[in-house]
Amino acid sequence: MNWSLRNHLWSEQGSATIEFAVSSILFMFLAFATIEYGVLYSERHAVTTLAREGASLASRNLTTNGNMMAMLESTEGALRLNGNPGKYSIFLAQINGATAAGNAPVCTVTTSNGTLSHPDISAPDPGAQCDLPGNLYAYLQWDPALGAAAVNQFTVLKVYYQHNPITPVGGMTPFLGGPGHQGTNLLLASRAIF
Repeated sequence: MNWSLRNHLWSEQGSATIEFAVSSILFMFLAFATIEYGVLYSERHAVTTLAREGASLASRNLTTNGNMMAMLESTEGALRLNGNPGKYSIFLAQINGATAAGNAPVCTVTTSNGTLSHPDISAPDPGAQCDLPGNLYAYLQWDPALGAAAVNQFTVLKVYYQHNPITPVGGMTPFLGGPGHQGTNLLLASRAIF
């Protein structure tokens, strides 16, 4: 075999090896990114659903706030809250309308057994309208024309959940920027008002 043909074969074999290595790395990156995004999307959807459905149920006053919180914490599925108190925090606030002229609406906040700590986590503040927007809080104030508050009660449910990466690509979340990053973990949050 002549030398030019042998060098040509070695050159093509080396190029094929390099192309395979680069394409394999890209494929693995895309596969991990797809898996990580799918899990993150599923958890985000579960947090939003938990906040919405929990606030809806709590607004009906079917049970005590303690029992409602226990029911929310027993959530399984994508979140697996039960037995993982370090991964979540849930706050349930019920704001009752004023009952007489000169009285302010009354806010009662119930906190979950979740112990997740993060600078972006905040419980509803009873002194600051209990996390209600001003236009909704106004409905809870005494209205002399009605002789009562326009609305009897609002319920606010805030859910915080910590997403832990499951792939090497998930460890890159701090480089994506924005609030909610703590190390390589991502804070998911949702608030619902009923």
